[in-house]
Amino acid sequence: MNKPRSLYIHIPFCEKICDYCDFTKLQYFRKFAIPYLDTLEKELKSYEIEALKTIYVGGGTPTALEDDLFEKLLKIVYAYTKGVKEYTIEANPESLSLNKIKMLKKYGVTRISLGVQTTNDKILSAINRDHSFSQVKEAINNLKENGLDNINVDLILGLPHSSAKILKEDIKNILDLGVKHISCYGLTVNPHTVLYNKGFKEPEGDTLRKYYDIVNEILTNNGFVHYEVSNWAKPGYESKHNLAYWRNHHYYGCGLGASGYIDKVRYKNTINLDKYLEGNFVNEKENVYKKDKLVYQIMLNLRTNEGIDIKYLKDKEEAVNALIGEGLLVRKENRIISTYEGMMILDQIILKLL
Repeated sequence: MNKPRSLYIHIPFCEKICDYCDFTKLQYFRKFAIPYLDTLEKELKSYEIEALKTIYVGGGTPTALEDDLFEKLLKIVYAYTKGVKEYTIEANPESLSLNKIKMLKKYGVTRISLGVQTTNDKILSAINRDHSFSQVKEAINNLKENGLDNINVDLILGLPHSSAKILKEDIKNILDLGVKHISCYGLTVNPHTVLYNKGFKEPEGDTLRKYYDIVNEILTNNGFVHYEVSNWAKPGYESKHNLAYWRNHHYYGCGLGASGYIDKVRYKNTINLDKYLEGNFVNEKENVYKKDKLVYQIMLNLRTNEGIDIKYLKDKEEAVNALIGEGLLVRKENRIISTYEGMMILDQIILKLL
């Protein structure tokens, strides 16, 4: 078997739960975080991981851990960092203290993904975020001063009380901070979230498309490459870890609710903390047969500006040519690549190809 070269680790704790959040997350309590990290270490050891290229620690909010436990997490992960090309940790501006930044540098973290969502303080307050834009500026300046300038900023499009004007201000504010990577996701309002209970609706398709067009125009005019549906980066700053997912490579997933893909099996860990702490990690498995692999290959590869090797589409030539004719796909040498227009309606393209 080919051993995975990428590792995802999930830290489910948050200082507080944001109104839109539907991820696997828990309110932070020290008494849960201590056994969680011990169990995570056991799970990591069970995989006999070696020779990784990328590590991504997400959440939740990894920086929600108190300093001593944050360092404990970094020490656990450090055992797997030899030879790693990119090591990302997610952070929130309000919990990314100078002390934590110094720890990130000490333990070999190379990339930070900062949960910003918007730079508008009124909207941040309305969605129960715990930071202000001034804290975002402070966090980014502190990161750069400590030699961590590979920074991604997450923005959510279509938040309550947002507008095209506010979005343009968001993008300008982020660009002024010299960030190298920006991820933009349309708001999803899931049942059981506070926004859902308050009756907020997701942005209409036309509105969301307008927002994506604004983001794409401003960022590409500022030297960013739209390399994946929701992601823009300065050349050379694309997320190596996320590209491993979109290239349909294998990866380990450890922690509560984490997903992984090892040797023809995709799996998802339990989201039940008690089960996880008992060592019952994996909750569901899917055997990936040849035809399933093809489905994943098409779905994932077409999300990026690398596209898909034409060999995967050799019996779908008619559909491919029709989509090229509609300006949704292009052919470059032996690859088929989504245009911007195609990326915006990727679900429809995938349906036609499958």
